[in-house]
Amino acid sequence: MKAFFKKLKGFLKQGTSPKALALSTTLGILMGLFPVLGITTWTIPIIASVFRLNVALMLSLSYLVWPIQILLIIPFLRFGEWFWEVPAFPISLEQIQIAFEASFFGAISDLWNANVCAAWGWLVAGIPIGVLLYFLLVRIFDYLEFWRIKRHQT
Repeated sequence: MKAFFKKLKGFLKQGTSPKALALSTTLGILMGLFPVLGITTWTIPIIASVFRLNVALMLSLSYLVWPIQILLIIPFLRFGEWFWEVPAFPISLEQIQIAFEASFFGAISDLWNANVCAAWGWLVAGIPIGVLLYFLLVRIFDYLEFWRIKRHQT
């Protein structure tokens, strides 16, 4: 049992350097805002393990920004449609029902295309925002680390 808790503690401490925390925070927030629902729960642990980041922090932040994710789905969709110059996807439930009644597979294809447009909107907006957020957080976490070390030395 002691070995289990030792491994768990090591797992939770993984990725706690200032740069790793900044990257974990940035990716946790950005992945939490990804406009395709259900993807982040299984992609975040994969990304965290590949890059040795703090998975607990990333998942917590992704769940924390979930309400914002819901609010940003349509803006990301519209941005992706504008970016790719495709016609706007009908958003109302009635229009989606009509599309399914007309052609089930056509409606599935339209929904897939809408998700792809939303994902592209997220990607185009998220890369520059993520880079800025990362460098800002590196500075903040470096500052906090400096003060933590200085406090322990006195």
